Amino acid sequence: MSVNAIAPGGIATPGTAAPLAGSGMTQEELDAMMAGFAARIPMGRMREPDDIGKVAAFLASSASDYMTGEVVVVDGGMLLS
Repeated sequence: MSVNAIAPGGIATPGTAAPLAGSGMTQEELDAMMAGFAARIPMGRMREPDDIGKVAAFLASSASDYMTGEVVVVDGGMLLS
């Protein structure tokens, strides 16, 4: 039996943007805030759902048959900075 986990960090989705929509911030302020956040990520962008899906597909495939007890961090290198 294999047990692995994905640690995704923040992901750009409509659901994560919804709380900001009611914040009273202008679109320019929201864009600047998101750009500032993305600038702290070594890959230079927020993660997209597909970034996590690719890791999930790998873990579900036979390519990961000999992996177990691993936490795969998918954060664009943010923990490194």
